[in-house]
Amino acid sequence: MGFGGESTGGDLDALDRVLADARGVRVREMPGDSATLLVERDPVAVRALREALRIADLPGFVCMCWGDVALDFFDAAERALTTVTLHHGYSVRWNGWPQDALLADGVRSLEWLAVRGVFVPLREYRAAEQRQAEADRTARRWVAEIPDPLTPYASLFLDTSSTGGGLTNPQITEVRALLVTAYPNPVDRILRLCTWNAAGTGAYSGYPVHERIPSQFLDLEQRFDFAHAVDLADPRATAGAVRYLLSWDTRKRLAALLSALSPTGRHKILAHARDAESRRWLQRRIAGLQ
Repeated sequence: MGFGGESTGGDLDALDRVLADARGVRVREMPGDSATLLVERDPVAVRALREALRIADLPGFVCMCWGDVALDFFDAAERALTTVTLHHGYSVRWNGWPQDALLADGVRSLEWLAVRGVFVPLREYRAAEQRQAEADRTARRWVAEIPDPLTPYASLFLDTSSTGGGLTNPQITEVRALLVTAYPNPVDRILRLCTWNAAGTGAYSGYPVHERIPSQFLDLEQRFDFAHAVDLADPRATAGAVRYLLSWDTRKRLAALLSALSPTGRHKILAHARDAESRRWLQRRIAGLQ
C-alpha cells in the first residue's frame, strides 16, 4: 500500500479500528517489496502487536527515512488490510494520516519483533539510546563550562545543534555585551572562552554545532590578545586554543593568529594538539610562516 492518502482529521484511534479486523501480519524489510522477515498468524500475538501500536500524538512531522520495517496486516481471509511502517521505535507511518504518528510506547513493537527473531530494529534503537545518553552527558559537561554570566543562555546555545546553525549576529552582540562587562580585560576574556572551548568533545571540524559557539566569540578578539592569552594559558585553556585554531571556520584567520604567537605560544599549542595528525598540520602551517 502506498503512503499518503486522505487524512482522518487527526483521529488517533483510526489505525486501531482498522487493525481490529487483523488476523495476521507479514513483516518485511524496507524499502519497497523487500524480503519477508516473518509471518505471524497467532491471534494473541497479532493482538499484542496491535496494542503495541497505540498512538499518543500526531505532531505534524514526517520522518525522512523509509522506516525500519513494514507491517502488512491481513484479515481472516488473508485479504490485505493495511500497511504500517515503524520508524526508530518512536513513530509509525500509515496512509490514514498525512504525517507520522508518535507511539505511546514504541519500544513494545520492537520487542515484539525481537521475540520473533527480528532483532535489528531493537538493537539499533538501543544503540541510539546509548548514543543519545552519551551526547546528553557530554552536553552537560559542556554546559558546566559556560562562563557564569552566560548560563541563562544555555538552552539557546544547545538549540543551535537542533537548528543546524550558530548564533545569529544580534544574539552574538547581546551575549558578547555580557561577556565584555564580566571580563573587561580581553586576555582574561579569551582565557575564559578557551577554557569553555576545551569542553568540546567532537572532532575539530564537524562537531556538534553548539560547540562552535565559543569560537564565534573568539573570532571577535584581537590576534595579539589571543597570543598573549596563549602565553598565560593553563593546559585546559591551551587545549581550547588549539581547538579554536584547528576549527574549520578559523582557518581564514589562522595565518594571522599563528604569526602573532610567541615561540613559547607556538610550542604550547603543538604540545597540546590531541593527536599526531593535528600536530603535524599545525607544524606545517607554522613552518609556512617562515
